[in-house]
Amino acid sequence: MIQEITFSSVLSFARTSARMNEIASGSVFRTRPRDRASRAMNTRFAAIMILTLFGSWHRSALSQESDPVVLRFGGDCLLTTHYEWWASSDVTRAFRQLRHLETADVAMVNLESPVTRRGTKREKPFTFRMDPRFLESFTSAGIDLVTIANNHIYDFDSIGLLDTIHNLDSAGIGHVGAGMTKQDARKPALIDVRGTRIAFLAYYNGSEAPNATDSTAGVAERSLPVIREDMMFARTELGADVVVVNLHWGIEKAVLPDPEQVLFARAVIDAGVDVVVGHHPHVLQPIEVYNEGVIAYSLGNLVFGGNSRHTYDTALLEIRITGSTITHSVIPVRVEQYGARFLEGEGAKRLLDSLNTLTLSLRHD
Repeated sequence: MIQEITFSSVLSFARTSARMNEIASGSVFRTRPRDRASRAMNTRFAAIMILTLFGSWHRSALSQESDPVVLRFGGDCLLTTHYEWWASSDVTRAFRQLRHLETADVAMVNLESPVTRRGTKREKPFTFRMDPRFLESFTSAGIDLVTIANNHIYDFDSIGLLDTIHNLDSAGIGHVGAGMTKQDARKPALIDVRGTRIAFLAYYNGSEAPNATDSTAGVAERSLPVIREDMMFARTELGADVVVVNLHWGIEKAVLPDPEQVLFARAVIDAGVDVVVGHHPHVLQPIEVYNEGVIAYSLGNLVFGGNSRHTYDTALLEIRITGSTITHSVIPVRVEQYGARFLEGEGAKRLLDSLNTLTLSLRHD
């Protein structure tokens, strides 16, 4: 049975995709055939969560030239620990000044902790959990979807993960990448925006959270055969026009991905994925165009209360889908005392120049 969340019941207005002074850093042109656009949709699939924006199920055509579909992605979000001290009772502090999430057709971030008040803390150097009341920051900001495939989602064991799923469902926030079984963890979130169907997947493969199995909870395993199989299911069975894969990976504080990551991300694009979004290093890493796909190796922190560094510059990744063309741009963001806002002027120029320099340093074979 399909688990369906209809965002039209949550969003009482149709989002516009108005330009908000974004500064472009590059573009990619996607030309893979999209003949699936004209075939009838079969919505009777077992392991899939359908998130329908604006209640639109009729597939008329892909996004038109004048009305592109806008996706915006942020990095690590952790509204706990140091953040709680600054926010106190102000539950919407984190994103209140960042309207770019709300004006996207789909906004997605990495939720870097379980959302629970229960569970047994696992034995590890750092453990986090977020009070469910702070989910209001996500809903009020217009965040539609989160990845929970990361190294902290299992910090309070399976009960913490169970509570997280329940709390996200109750808040109307979609989630991918972890579940009570392998089948749940690998479910795509399929979002239909004005006839363009976008599938979102997420994976982690580290020692801090177990891989889900047929009978045990955990995260979706980050392996190329798994990703390829899930991508093919999304394309052929669900009629996805665009596939986005989130990868939680890499070395903390490293400003460049290691060579194995570059090879892996490019292999994911070669397999047929359109966009790869990475996180975990807590800093921005290159965003490259490869074989008609976009790879953001790490989007750094968005609002991250897991350490005391409360003021810094970061960015959102924007993906625009216009017909069979995908373009990308970078939206500079300033975080001050754990509150995010749009970054302009010289600060934005410095951030984009730095990001472009990092991207140029990747070796293109």
